[in-house]
Amino acid sequence: MTWTESVWQRIDPLYKKIIHLPFNQELLKGSLPREKFKFYLAQDAYYLGEFGKALSTISGRLSDLDHVLAFSNFASGAIVVERALHEGYFQTLGLPHEVKPSPTCLLYTNFLLNQAAYANVEKAVAAVLPCFWIYKEVGDYIYAAQTQSEMNPYQNWIDTYAGEDFARSVHKAIQITDQLAEKLSPEGQEDMFEAFEMASKLEWMFWESAYRLEKWGV
Repeated sequence: MTWTESVWQRIDPLYKKIIHLPFNQELLKGSLPREKFKFYLAQDAYYLGEFGKALSTISGRLSDLDHVLAFSNFASGAIVVERALHEGYFQTLGLPHEVKPSPTCLLYTNFLLNQAAYANVEKAVAAVLPCFWIYKEVGDYIYAAQTQSEMNPYQNWIDTYAGEDFARSVHKAIQITDQLAEKLSPEGQEDMFEAFEMASKLEWMFWESAYRLEKWGV
C-alpha cells in the first residue's frame, strides 16, 4: 500500500463528512442559494492566489527537476484558474475584485504558506495535496450523483473539478507525494500525515464556512 493510499483511509471519515455537508449536497442538486455560491467563489479566488504562491515556494525547494517542473505548472495553473474566476464568474455574479479573506480562508492559506516555507519539503507537499485530491473526489462524487433531467446552474464548476485535465494534475501530485514519502522513516511519514490531516480538516472548514457566509466578529 502506498503512503497516499494509507493516509486516505485514515481521513476517509472526514471526506465523507465533506461530501455530506449542506453546501456540497445543495450544490449537487443545484439548489445551493446563489449568495452562498458567490461567497464561496470569492473566497476560493483569494485562496487560489495564495495557494499558487505556496506551490511556487515548494517548487523552488524541490531537488528533482521533474518535481520542480510539476509544481511550477501546478502554481501557474492555480493562478490561471483564479484569473478565470475573475474574468468569468466575478463579472456575471457581480463580485468585487478586491476580496477580503474570511477567518477560515485566512487560517487555511496561512497554514499552507507556513508549511511551504518552513516545514521540510516532504511535509509541505503533503500539506498542499488535499486541495488537489479532495476537490477531485468531491467533483467526481457530485458529477456521478447528479440527475441529468435538469441543468445544474453550477455545472461549469462541477465539470472543472470532474474533468480530465484536473485529474491528470491530481494524479501527478499524488505520485510525487508517494515518491517523497518512500524515502522517509515511519516518523517522517507520520509528520507528513499530520500536515495532510490538518489541511483536510481545513478543507472541511472552508466549505462549511462558505455555507454560513462566515464573517469576522468585529
